[in-house]
Amino acid sequence: MNRPSKNKRHNPTLPENVDVVDERNLVDVEDSEEISIEDRISIYWMENKSFISGCIFALALLIIAFNGMRMYKNHAVAKLQAAYSEAINSETLADFAQANPNKDLGGLAALTVADQAYNAEEFEKALNFYSIAAGALSDNILAGRARLGQAFANYYNGNTSDALAQLTDVANDSSLAEVARAEAAYHLAIEADAAGRSEDYDRYVAQIQASTLATQWQQRLSIYEQQAR
Repeated sequence: MNRPSKNKRHNPTLPENVDVVDERNLVDVEDSEEISIEDRISIYWMENKSFISGCIFALALLIIAFNGMRMYKNHAVAKLQAAYSEAINSETLADFAQANPNKDLGGLAALTVADQAYNAEEFEKALNFYSIAAGALSDNILAGRARLGQAFANYYNGNTSDALAQLTDVANDSSLAEVARAEAAYHLAIEADAAGRSEDYDRYVAQIQASTLATQWQQRLSIYEQQAR
Protein backbone atom coordinates (compact mmCIF):
# COMPACT_ATOMS: atom_id res chain seq x y z
CA MET A 1 0.00 0.00 0.00
CA ASN A 2 1.34 3.45 -0.88
CA ARG A 3 1.07 5.95 1.95
CA PRO A 4 1.15 9.68 1.30
CA SER A 5 4.36 11.44 2.37
CA LYS A 6 4.18 13.26 5.66
CA ASN A 7 4.25 17.04 5.81
CA LYS A 8 3.06 17.34 2.21
CA ARG A 9 -0.17 18.81 0.96
CA HIS A 10 -1.37 18.80 -2.60
CA ASN A 11 -2.35 22.18 -3.82
CA PRO A 12 -3.44 22.56 -7.39
CA THR A 13 -1.81 26.02 -7.52
CA LEU A 14 1.63 24.67 -6.55
CA PRO A 15 3.97 22.34 -8.41
CA GLU A 16 3.80 18.72 -7.34
CA ASN A 17 7.42 18.60 -6.00
CA VAL A 18 7.21 21.64 -3.64
CA ASP A 19 6.92 20.90 0.08
CA VAL A 20 4.63 23.08 2.09
CA VAL A 21 6.22 24.40 5.30
CA ASP A 22 4.96 22.69 8.42
CA GLU A 23 3.41 25.55 10.37
CA ARG A 24 2.43 23.54 13.39
CA ASN A 25 5.44 24.76 15.47
CA LEU A 26 5.22 28.43 14.50
CA VAL A 27 3.98 30.86 17.10
CA ASP A 28 1.22 33.18 16.10
CA VAL A 29 2.08 36.89 16.33
CA GLU A 30 -0.76 37.54 18.73
CA ASP A 31 0.36 34.61 20.89
CA SER A 32 3.99 35.90 20.92
CA GLU A 33 2.80 39.20 22.35
CA GLU A 34 1.53 37.34 25.37
CA ILE A 35 4.97 35.81 26.20
CA SER A 36 6.18 37.14 29.56
CA ILE A 37 9.41 39.11 29.97
CA GLU A 38 10.87 36.21 31.97
CA ASP A 39 10.18 33.84 29.09
CA ARG A 40 11.69 36.29 26.58
CA ILE A 41 14.85 36.51 28.70
CA SER A 42 14.97 32.74 28.99
CA ILE A 43 14.62 32.33 25.23
CA TYR A 44 17.30 34.97 24.58
CA TRP A 45 19.64 33.26 27.05
CA MET A 46 19.16 29.85 25.45
CA GLU A 47 19.87 31.27 22.01
CA ASN A 48 22.90 33.38 23.04
CA LYS A 49 24.33 31.75 26.14
CA SER A 50 27.65 30.88 24.52
CA PHE A 51 28.25 34.47 23.39
CA ILE A 52 27.13 35.94 26.74
CA SER A 53 29.27 33.49 28.71
CA GLY A 54 32.27 34.40 26.55
CA CYS A 55 31.74 38.12 27.16
CA ILE A 56 31.45 37.59 30.91
CA PHE A 57 34.64 35.50 30.92
CA ALA A 58 36.54 38.14 28.91
CA LEU A 59 35.32 40.91 31.25
CA ALA A 60 36.41 38.89 34.27
CA LEU A 61 39.89 38.50 32.78
CA LEU A 62 40.11 42.26 32.19
CA ILE A 63 39.09 43.02 35.78
CA ILE A 64 41.63 40.54 37.14
CA ALA A 65 44.37 41.97 34.92
CA PHE A 66 43.53 45.57 35.91
CA ASN A 67 43.53 44.80 39.62
CA GLY A 68 46.71 42.79 39.25
CA MET A 69 48.50 45.69 37.54
CA ARG A 70 47.26 48.12 40.18
CA MET A 71 48.48 45.87 42.98
CA TYR A 72 51.84 45.44 41.24
CA LYS A 73 52.17 49.21 40.77
CA ASN A 74 51.29 49.92 44.41
CA HIS A 75 53.83 47.34 45.51
CA ALA A 76 56.51 48.85 43.24
CA VAL A 77 55.80 52.37 44.55
CA ALA A 78 55.98 51.21 48.16
CA LYS A 79 59.23 49.39 47.46
CA LEU A 80 60.73 52.50 45.79
CA GLN A 81 59.68 54.71 48.71
CA ALA A 82 61.28 52.30 51.15
CA ALA A 83 64.50 52.34 49.12
CA TYR A 84 64.43 56.17 49.06
CA SER A 85 64.05 56.33 52.85
CA GLU A 86 66.89 53.86 53.26
CA ALA A 87 69.08 55.95 50.93
CA ILE A 88 68.44 59.04 53.07
CA ASN A 89 69.32 57.19 56.27
CA SER A 90 72.44 55.61 54.80
CA GLU A 91 73.49 58.77 52.93
CA THR A 92 73.46 56.98 49.58
CA LEU A 93 71.11 59.33 47.73
CA ALA A 94 73.62 59.68 44.89
CA ASP A 95 73.50 55.93 44.24
CA PHE A 96 69.70 55.94 44.49
CA ALA A 97 69.43 58.81 41.99
CA GLN A 98 71.71 57.12 39.49
CA ALA A 99 69.76 53.85 39.84
CA ASN A 100 66.38 55.56 39.32
CA PRO A 101 66.95 58.35 36.75
CA ASN A 102 63.42 58.02 35.32
CA LYS A 103 61.51 58.19 38.61
CA ASP A 104 60.26 61.27 40.47
CA LEU A 105 61.94 60.07 43.66
CA GLY A 106 65.15 59.51 41.72
CA GLY A 107 64.90 63.09 40.46
CA LEU A 108 64.28 64.41 43.98
CA ALA A 109 67.30 62.51 45.26
CA ALA A 110 69.41 63.88 42.40
CA LEU A 111 68.24 67.43 43.15
CA THR A 112 69.23 67.05 46.81
CA VAL A 113 72.68 65.71 45.88
CA ALA A 114 73.13 68.46 43.28
CA ASP A 115 72.26 71.21 45.80
CA GLN A 116 74.75 69.77 48.28
CA ALA A 117 77.47 69.63 45.63
CA TYR A 118 76.66 73.17 44.45
CA ASN A 119 76.91 74.57 47.99
CA ALA A 120 80.23 72.77 48.36
CA GLU A 121 81.35 74.38 45.05
CA GLU A 122 81.69 70.95 43.42
CA PHE A 123 80.17 72.30 40.24
CA GLU A 124 81.00 69.37 37.95
CA LYS A 125 79.23 66.96 40.28
CA ALA A 126 76.38 69.44 40.71
CA LEU A 127 75.94 69.71 36.94
CA ASN A 128 75.79 65.92 36.61
CA PHE A 129 73.06 65.52 39.24
CA TYR A 130 71.11 68.60 38.15
CA SER A 131 70.98 66.99 34.70
CA ILE A 132 69.62 63.75 36.19
CA ALA A 133 67.05 65.75 38.15
CA ALA A 134 65.99 67.77 35.10
CA GLY A 135 65.34 64.58 33.13
CA ALA A 136 63.48 62.78 35.93
CA LEU A 137 61.38 65.80 36.93
CA SER A 138 60.53 67.06 33.45
CA ASP A 139 56.78 66.87 34.22
CA ASN A 140 57.13 67.94 37.85
CA ILE A 141 56.78 71.37 39.45
CA LEU A 142 60.49 71.14 40.35
CA ALA A 143 61.53 70.92 36.70
CA GLY A 144 62.36 74.63 36.52
CA ARG A 145 64.44 74.44 39.68
CA ALA A 146 66.50 71.58 38.29
CA ARG A 147 67.06 73.38 34.99
CA LEU A 148 68.12 76.56 36.80
CA GLY A 149 70.63 74.47 38.71
CA GLN A 150 71.98 73.14 35.43
CA ALA A 151 72.44 76.68 34.13
CA PHE A 152 74.25 77.99 37.21
CA ALA A 153 76.46 74.90 37.50
CA ASN A 154 77.38 75.37 33.85
CA TYR A 155 78.16 79.03 34.51
CA TYR A 156 80.52 78.26 37.37
CA ASN A 157 82.12 75.52 35.30
CA GLY A 158 83.07 78.21 32.80
CA ASN A 159 80.40 77.36 30.21
CA THR A 160 78.93 80.85 30.09
CA SER A 161 77.27 80.59 26.68
CA ASP A 162 75.60 77.28 27.60
CA ALA A 163 74.44 78.76 30.90
CA LEU A 164 72.86 81.80 29.26
CA ALA A 165 71.17 79.62 26.62
CA GLN A 166 69.70 77.43 29.37
CA LEU A 167 68.49 80.47 31.33
CA THR A 168 66.83 81.79 28.16
CA ASP A 169 65.07 78.47 27.66
CA VAL A 170 63.80 78.51 31.23
CA ALA A 171 62.56 82.11 30.99
CA ASN A 172 60.68 81.35 27.77
CA ASP A 173 59.18 77.98 28.78
CA SER A 174 55.57 78.62 29.82
CA SER A 175 55.21 75.06 31.14
CA LEU A 176 57.57 75.80 34.04
CA ALA A 177 56.71 77.39 37.37
CA GLU A 178 56.48 81.19 37.23
CA VAL A 179 58.99 81.61 40.06
CA ALA A 180 61.66 79.67 38.15
CA ARG A 181 60.99 81.67 35.00
CA ALA A 182 61.17 84.95 36.92
CA GLU A 183 64.51 83.97 38.46
CA ALA A 184 65.91 83.16 35.04
CA ALA A 185 64.55 86.45 33.67
CA TYR A 186 66.16 88.40 36.53
CA HIS A 187 69.64 87.05 35.83
CA LEU A 188 69.17 87.55 32.09
CA ALA A 189 68.08 91.14 32.73
CA ILE A 190 71.22 91.85 34.77
CA GLU A 191 73.39 90.24 32.08
CA ALA A 192 71.63 92.27 29.36
CA ASP A 193 72.06 95.51 31.31
CA ALA A 194 75.77 94.83 31.83
CA ALA A 195 76.15 94.19 28.09
CA GLY A 196 74.24 97.35 27.20
CA ARG A 197 71.33 95.51 25.54
CA SER A 198 68.58 97.82 26.73
CA GLU A 199 65.78 96.19 24.72
CA ASP A 200 66.51 92.77 26.20
CA TYR A 201 66.75 94.31 29.66
CA ASP A 202 63.36 96.00 29.32
CA ARG A 203 61.80 92.77 28.01
CA TYR A 204 62.98 90.68 30.96
CA VAL A 205 62.02 93.39 33.44
CA ALA A 206 58.52 93.46 31.95
CA GLN A 207 58.29 89.67 32.32
CA ILE A 208 59.26 89.86 35.99
CA GLN A 209 56.86 92.71 36.74
CA ALA A 210 53.97 90.89 35.03
CA SER A 211 54.28 87.85 37.30
CA THR A 212 52.09 87.76 40.40
CA LEU A 213 54.35 85.13 41.98
CA ALA A 214 57.70 86.86 41.46
CA THR A 215 57.64 89.22 44.45
CA GLN A 216 61.16 88.24 45.53
CA TRP A 217 62.63 88.97 42.11
CA GLN A 218 60.65 92.19 41.73
CA GLN A 219 62.16 93.40 45.01
CA ARG A 220 65.66 92.40 43.97
CA LEU A 221 65.18 94.13 40.63
CA SER A 222 64.06 97.29 42.42
CA ILE A 223 67.17 97.20 44.63
CA TYR A 224 69.38 96.64 41.58
CA GLU A 225 67.87 99.61 39.74
CA GLN A 226 68.27 101.86 42.78
CA GLN A 227 71.93 100.89 43.10
CA ALA A 228 72.52 101.37 39.36
CA ARG A 229 71.35 105.02 39.41
